Amino acid sequence: MLKKRKFMNPKVVAVTGGIGSGQSSVCAILKEFGCRIIDVDRKAKQIIAKDKILQKELQKAFGEKIFYRNGRLNRHLLASLAFRDAVKTQLLNKLVHPRMVAEIVEEMEQARFSHRYPLIVIDAALVFEISIEQMFDAIIVVYASLRKRIERVKSRDRLTDEDIIARINRQIPLDEKRKWADFEINNNGTLEDLRKQTRQVFDKLLDHGSFERRGG
Repeated sequence: MLKKRKFMNPKVVAVTGGIGSGQSSVCAILKEFGCRIIDVDRKAKQIIAKDKILQKELQKAFGEKIFYRNGRLNRHLLASLAFRDAVKTQLLNKLVHPRMVAEIVEEMEQARFSHRYPLIVIDAALVFEISIEQMFDAIIVVYASLRKRIERVKSRDRLTDEDIIARINRQIPLDEKRKWADFEINNNGTLEDLRKQTRQVFDKLLDHGSFERRGG
């Protein structure tokens, strides 16, 4: 952890990748370094849980069964319906993402003006897919082999290989994201390797003179 001090103009950084690539592991390490982490997936769940209008729109698009009788979202059912069809995926994004982005921007600004954090980090799988890359001072892409990604997701979620591949196919390929990244982190190795790479990127981002955003 950094010593407590004021950070007058912290960079806002997106950590992205693809399902199972390990972006949340990188964010967990950055949190240890004192960064403010905003988890987009968690934010989306919170928005769906409290926005009654959005709930009705989702039911209209995907069916009433996507919510349990107690009103809680059946995330696995919604995902299975949304990520097997490109049109349905776009519809889900259209319904949820504008609300989500608005709340993320508000949370980013609160964190920035608190002057408490060296970096403000957005943990978001879909940065390029929903065209929000210009919101950030830098973008870190975390990547791993397809085999490792499938293994990680299967150990974490109740998903079949078919379900995982369907979700991967609804995202921009990692090789494309890597071309657009300001920083890349290889997550094919050990946790120690991941921590070392993450620390190197963190240090470069704090050194304002050593980093210039790709494309100008």
